[in-house]
Amino acid sequence: SGKYVRKACHVCNGTGYERKRSSVDVKLPAGISSGQQLRVAGKGERGVNGGPNGDLYIEVNVEPHKYFTRNGKDILLDIPVSAVDATLGTTIEVPTIFGDVSMKIPAGTQDGARLRLKGKGVVDIRSGKQGDQLCTVRIKVDTDLTRKEKELYKQLQDLQNNVKSESIWDKFRKQFS
Repeated sequence: SGKYVRKACHVCNGTGYERKRSSVDVKLPAGISSGQQLRVAGKGERGVNGGPNGDLYIEVNVEPHKYFTRNGKDILLDIPVSAVDATLGTTIEVPTIFGDVSMKIPAGTQDGARLRLKGKGVVDIRSGKQGDQLCTVRIKVDTDLTRKEKELYKQLQDLQNNVKSESIWDKFRKQFS
């Protein structure tokens, strides 16, 4: 700048500014994804020769959740269902990012079936539209049965073996013959 500082300040060493760290509160918009950036105007490095301060850019990194998985604006969740409930159908309470919601499991639901909870996903930042929660049914077979449950399953097995129609296994084996 063409000026000579004869008595330099002991704090700034004659530069005219003091370097300080400061905290900035930033509001994250709903639906933000990993890798997206936020700009905070005027909170970056100081301007040169008295110019305005630069901007602060913050890159967002969303940590993964233990159970929920995000796919765009949809939320994915595996839900365990007993074989009896999948066969006969039931209504269960399913966790969402908004709280628990009742969901109907239709009779005859197969393992891997995807059931949709409309509007229970993430908001799209650009369009403002709400995503869905997609629940994948995972049929879990009980391994610790009571005596009564074992008797009932045995009766069911005997009933299936005595019926003249083909079992699921017989239909599967015929495909390879």
